[in-house]
Amino acid sequence: MQGLLPYRVWLPYDPNVTLMFWITSIQQIMSVIFATVVNVGTETLIFGFFLQTCAQLEILGSRLRKFVASSTTRRHRKDVPPSTNAAKSMISQQIRHHLSIYDYAKTANNIYNQILFFQFFASILVLCTSVYYMSTHFTEAESTTMLIYIFCMFVQIFLYCWSGNEVILKSMSLGDMAYNMDWYLLSISEKKDLLMIMKRSTIPIRFTSSFLITLSLESYCNILKTSYSAFNVLQQS
Repeated sequence: MQGLLPYRVWLPYDPNVTLMFWITSIQQIMSVIFATVVNVGTETLIFGFFLQTCAQLEILGSRLRKFVASSTTRRHRKDVPPSTNAAKSMISQQIRHHLSIYDYAKTANNIYNQILFFQFFASILVLCTSVYYMSTHFTEAESTTMLIYIFCMFVQIFLYCWSGNEVILKSMSLGDMAYNMDWYLLSISEKKDLLMIMKRSTIPIRFTSSFLITLSLESYCNILKTSYSAFNVLQQS
């Protein structure tokens, strides 16, 4: 059977035999599907850790709003005596939760920062060479496929930088959110505890790529500039 396999490969047998042709074609298609699933899974795993950090910060902010609202309600109601120990325990839980979020982000960053460094380095290299190849070997048959591939590479880097930027914004906005609440109605002790959270939020959570590149939209713009500069160097050489 004469046919074209999905991918051109060397085989130790004759692929023109009908049975071997179909077995090889199915094997190639299944391998590509499996590799795609694994690649998407590993990419979205790190992306999910970033979003999990944002989700925990949102949960902490919601709990702080409920705590301040319940504390002010108890003070306005004469028939409900305020419980100092209960309030102290609740605000202490929020402080521990806040510190746990920072510890979680630090652990995730320590595990994946070197992986992200090689990912960014490889992505920049692939982007430069792909754009250079497309500019020097432009054909209509390959242009569409190459453009889609380059676009996917840009989206891949953008997702990392966007999610890292969201973590920075969420961690810094927690202090502003606490300030905009009715904190002045709290007791002196509760104000001090809330101030600890506000003070800690002045240092944002940052995910880095081997301590060289901070994952943010600013870094994404710098990567685009670096890729364009490298492309110009390759084009002039």
